[in-house]
Amino acid sequence: MTMTRFAFAVLLVCSLLVGFNLRAAETASAGGAYSATVPVADTGDAARDAALSSALAQVLQQLAPQATPGADVLGQAPGLVRNYKYQRATSGSGLQLQVDFDPGSIQHLMQQLGAATVSTASPAAAGTSAAAPTAGGSGTLWVDGLDSATDFATLLSTLRQSPQLHNVVPVAAQNDGVLLQLDYDAPLGDVANALIAGGHLQVAPAHQGADASLHWTR
Repeated sequence: MTMTRFAFAVLLVCSLLVGFNLRAAETASAGGAYSATVPVADTGDAARDAALSSALAQVLQQLAPQATPGADVLGQAPGLVRNYKYQRATSGSGLQLQVDFDPGSIQHLMQQLGAATVSTASPAAAGTSAAAPTAGGSGTLWVDGLDSATDFATLLSTLRQSPQLHNVVPVAAQNDGVLLQLDYDAPLGDVANALIAGGHLQVAPAHQGADASLHWTR
């Protein structure tokens, strides 16, 4: 398969996978540290915003129990949301709002609050172009050296099996490389090191527009 055909194939797969991964992300993130499900009175704007503030309070309590956010902080909740959906309460009556917050936005908020997360972050490793974040977040990963659709499929399987990575979504392809959007639960440098240690991946030069770059090997 030529590089042009490979890039076209990857882009086609990207278009098919984006919708699937967005739906899967909602399910997978439901029990995550950046998600909460709270009661909501109705589907009006005021009730929704109140529920979002309540959900933010739950997430902050889970991630940083020592934090004491005020009403002004909780009022920022609508701007920190990645997605939300209404659902029937498990009791069968009443509504609930399932809220997934953007991890990077929550981490930034906690930095402003001076709150430390429950998990311990370690320094970012050399070999990636990412700045050293204090914890998890969202970002982009460039992987080149993909010579076939089989390589691409194996790469996706490898990344999605990592316990530190979530919502891995291909967003672009060029020549023998692919750009992926992903969420991570540890500093991106540590995540990259873990992937390298697992085989098939090694350090690669920085790629424009990517927070970290790796090279696929066989």
